[in-house]
Amino acid sequence: MGTNLSDDLNERLRDKTIQIVSLNQKLETLQAQLGGSQKRANQLGDQVALLEATLAQKDSEIQILTSELSRTKGALGVVGKEVQGMKAEQTQQLLKKAPSSNGFLMREELALSKQRIGSLEEDLKRFSRVATLVLNEEKGALEKLREVVLEVGDPKYRILNMVLNRKSMRIDEIAATLVLDISKTVEVVDSLQNAGEVEVKDGSIVLPAKKYREIQVPREEWFPMEPDAIFESLEEFLIKTDDQESIVNALETAVEILEQKLARGGALVFQMRRTADSWKKQIGSVEELRYMIRDWRGRANSMV
Repeated sequence: MGTNLSDDLNERLRDKTIQIVSLNQKLETLQAQLGGSQKRANQLGDQVALLEATLAQKDSEIQILTSELSRTKGALGVVGKEVQGMKAEQTQQLLKKAPSSNGFLMREELALSKQRIGSLEEDLKRFSRVATLVLNEEKGALEKLREVVLEVGDPKYRILNMVLNRKSMRIDEIAATLVLDISKTVEVVDSLQNAGEVEVKDGSIVLPAKKYREIQVPREEWFPMEPDAIFESLEEFLIKTDDQESIVNALETAVEILEQKLARGGALVFQMRRTADSWKKQIGSVEELRYMIRDWRGRANSMV
């Protein structure tokens, strides 16, 4: 009977052991699932933060273009009045001229005036059509407005848009592109410089004003990223700006974040910090810096 009792206890012990092992396995499975869910939740949180930042940027762009549209609508009225004034002025001038030996010259002048007025009226129609698209919030309307302003708008806005898009342009290059006299181009550039919209370097190179060159470093967006993604974002940041202060801020922000994420990255972080200090003292080559970032990225990936 003692043997039967011992066997019964052993059997129960085995059952309990099996149950415990089974529960441990279920617990490990649940923990793995929880870890996966947590990782997915973190990824979704990062995506939400990125989308929020993108939406904020788009809102800012819409506000800028809406302001441009408002200025353009005002310019339409001014141009319309100028067209009417030109018609009246040309008519008066032609009436004053003698109709004999100057007949051919008068016809040529009249044809040229009609051509100029027709061109201005066509520009007005283009502005009007695009303005209607913008007001109706049609897809791509803001980009079409930007194109029309760049092609036929006030020389001041055309030059500013060109400089903002190209980041740097020579005065003679601007004049050739817009078919303007150098003196007229210099006059418009001086006006933009006085308004704080552009800067002139070495007397002939036109740059966007500092307020356009400066770009805020998206620290909150970078912070949850993996090191590889941070280096990728840092390189993309350099495509958007060559402003010394903005680049230094981006490097220092990346160093601050990566220092916490790369346990074995002491030498790499030190080199990055030294590069940031060097740029703070003197601007370097953006292209060389991009190559350095790619090298840092490869070294960081080997540590993960």
